[in-house]
Amino acid sequence: MNSDARPTGTVTFLFTDIEGSTQRWEQDAAAMRNELAVHDEALRSAIESHGGWLFKHTGDGVCAAFASAQGAVDAAIGAQRALRLPVRMGLATGEAERRGDDYFGPTLNTAARVMAAGHGGQVLVAASTASLVPGTQVTDLGLRGLRGLTAPVRLFQVRADGLPTEFAPVRTMDIVRGNLPTQATTSFVGRDDAVGIVAEAVGEHRLVTLIGVGGVGKTRLALQSASLLADRFRDGVWLVELAAVADAAGVDPALASVFSLQPQADRSWRDLLLASLGGREILLLIDNCEHVLDEVASLVDAIVASCPAVHVVATSRESLNVAAEWAWRVPSLAVGVRSAASELFVQRASGTDSTFAPTDDDAAVIAEIGERLDGIPLAIELAAARVRSMSPVQIRDRLDERFRLLTGSRRSIERHQTLRHAVQWSYDLLDATEQRMLQQMSVFAGGFTLSAATAVAAVDEFDALDLLDSLVRKSLLAIDRDGSEVRYAMLETIRQFAEEALATAGDGEAARDRHAAFFADLVDKAAELLPSENEPLAYRMVGTEISNLSAAFRWSVDHSQVDWAVRIGAKAHHIARVGLRAETFGWPDEVLEMARQDQHRELPLVLSMACDVATLVGRLGEAVRYGLDAVALHADGRFEVALNAYINAGFALSHSGRIDECLAMFRAGAEHPVDYPSRACLAYLHAFAGILAVAMPDEERRAAIADLAASPMPTIRAAGFWVRAIYAAIDDVPAAIALYQQAIDISAASGGRILEETCRGFQLGLLAQTDDLDAALTGFARAVDVWQVRADHYTVTGLAELARLLAHLGFHAGAARLVGAVAPREMPLNAYGNWKSAVETMRDAMGPDAFTAAFEGGRALSPHAAAQLAHELIAQARADHLTPS
Repeated sequence: MNSDARPTGTVTFLFTDIEGSTQRWEQDAAAMRNELAVHDEALRSAIESHGGWLFKHTGDGVCAAFASAQGAVDAAIGAQRALRLPVRMGLATGEAERRGDDYFGPTLNTAARVMAAGHGGQVLVAASTASLVPGTQVTDLGLRGLRGLTAPVRLFQVRADGLPTEFAPVRTMDIVRGNLPTQATTSFVGRDDAVGIVAEAVGEHRLVTLIGVGGVGKTRLALQSASLLADRFRDGVWLVELAAVADAAGVDPALASVFSLQPQADRSWRDLLLASLGGREILLLIDNCEHVLDEVASLVDAIVASCPAVHVVATSRESLNVAAEWAWRVPSLAVGVRSAASELFVQRASGTDSTFAPTDDDAAVIAEIGERLDGIPLAIELAAARVRSMSPVQIRDRLDERFRLLTGSRRSIERHQTLRHAVQWSYDLLDATEQRMLQQMSVFAGGFTLSAATAVAAVDEFDALDLLDSLVRKSLLAIDRDGSEVRYAMLETIRQFAEEALATAGDGEAARDRHAAFFADLVDKAAELLPSENEPLAYRMVGTEISNLSAAFRWSVDHSQVDWAVRIGAKAHHIARVGLRAETFGWPDEVLEMARQDQHRELPLVLSMACDVATLVGRLGEAVRYGLDAVALHADGRFEVALNAYINAGFALSHSGRIDECLAMFRAGAEHPVDYPSRACLAYLHAFAGILAVAMPDEERRAAIADLAASPMPTIRAAGFWVRAIYAAIDDVPAAIALYQQAIDISAASGGRILEETCRGFQLGLLAQTDDLDAALTGFARAVDVWQVRADHYTVTGLAELARLLAHLGFHAGAARLVGAVAPREMPLNAYGNWKSAVETMRDAMGPDAFTAAFEGGRALSPHAAAQLAHELIAQARADHLTPS
């Protein structure tokens, strides 16, 4: 190495020495001479290949300097793998003074003392080096006193493939500066950010409390953070474990025993503690405070007030609620494929069974395990332990019985022997009213509001608020502030435990009845919002509560609660359909016979929604029958008017090729006295007339458009732009595209995705007629993706326009297959103009037989295969008709 390139400034030094060399020389000098030559060459090669400078031989060892700490560590690892002699190595990083071919300064002394503490085959590094090699696996050996150094040094052992892992204790003059157990830095998964947050908080606050549900990893995070903070506290880090302390009277003695304090007749344990800690600079870690919370809070408050150099980290299911406290809720691990939760599962499973090798197919299963276990580390570790005798799929499929499945070893901490124990520990700390509240809340799915909790628990709202607040403090409920109203949520692990407790208490049926009644009333309120400017709120209400609505619907159907089942099944489906949601599909069919037998007042709406479902799946005869029955019931005063009855009946008729009857149905609806459905039918009447080129008086059309524009409902106003766009497209395509965009924007903002996707499809058809083929094809690709997820007749418009464009571009066979795949079953292909023109172009170009063969081939495609075909055709159109930029 050129002398000018020798490291200066901050340098990492590597010192080596052969262990027991004197005895080896005495036993066989010739053999030792040969081995030493191999030793010298291995060290020289490793050092130089990693950018180091070997500046001194010490007889049986060398001294080398590196500008890079990582290079120094990698050189040590490489040399150890190549050496046959037992060589101990030590590294330290810091400033050094160069004098000719040598270095001087305290960093060299540290490196030499670090080396002297080790054993043959072992690589030790000081904290000054370990902090600069984050990618290297190390084991923290703690703060150690080294001979000749006044201050202790935190030592780490380097771990790498090919290096031994087990050694005798390091040769140090140990200084007792705390009782923190050694932390294995290689096994702490997914918590780097959390450690940073805690470390920063300890620097800024005298008291940091880590709160969270049992098993989330509070203790492990506290220990890991404290371990890394040890160098900041002159008198060390001290751990006090309170899990075994039975009551408040044992708290002060438990802390006193950690510091070996002896009782005195005239002084209390607390006085002794405060006197002992008063002059110390320590970090005090108090673990598991929740069962003796008040006493711990009192003691910590006194320590913070009386001992200015003491910092405290506490772990608890709830905060201590004292003035100096900074409380932080420990989050669950991130879930998903390649997440921290998945990494933890794989790491622990591999440690349990060294033959465990997850396949690519296992990745999604392991991700699902982590998600269903709420990202709780304890639960994931217990699940991973099952790989001794089960596959990931078998583990996943049994998580509904997680409290039986997830058990630990007898060596586990008692409160964490099983997942059940971890949750039971928290549950047992609740009083009877809190336990009942937690049980009642287990009937919710997907979160809940204060009003919902009040109704289900059958308590006063302020009583409910106090109980919910207590459960949040105790980490048994979480809150979501995303919105004007706070929502509460329960981890699935806690919910399953509380659900079991509810069943044991015998109050489950009553709670679920109250739950179903509340959500039947809620969906009524949502439906009442539709014919107003608050229409978007109706879609948000149903979207937010869809899981609860599903649970309430299923309970009501299964327990023959006809009124709740019918109201939820009909109204939730109606509102969800406008948002193109699929969760309610099939609900109207389930409650139709119930509603008929009961002559329920919402029977017309149930029939109308059943008509919509039947049209969607191609049962057109059934759809027409349901639709006509719904409209007929409007003359009977016993029943409520179904808001979309005329529209759904009209769609069923149009899909059956009965176009004149379809328009007559829309007109009948437009003339109905109820405001909202009348205007909706008015929009469809004039829109369809324009699509089908059916003559309508200009004056009537203008009056209809003005009427639609005056509606308070956003989607009805958007429908006015839709109608205008259809007629503008006859002679002004750019204007029509702009009008469609206004309809799309209003519909999207309101949540009315049916009209949004319908207008997007027609707009894409017009874009295809312009010079901007690139924009059209980009839009069609999105339309394909939407259709694949929501294979709905409202989303087919865009694919019909795509088929027409493909036919125009000459892709006749592919377009014919696409039409076969996406056209609604039983629908005559001449029912609508956009289908009709595309089909005529294909038939003329291909011939009837070839068209039929391609069309029937498309019929056999799954939605996924049809979407793949569409994307392939779009890609081919790009390749053939767009010039590469």
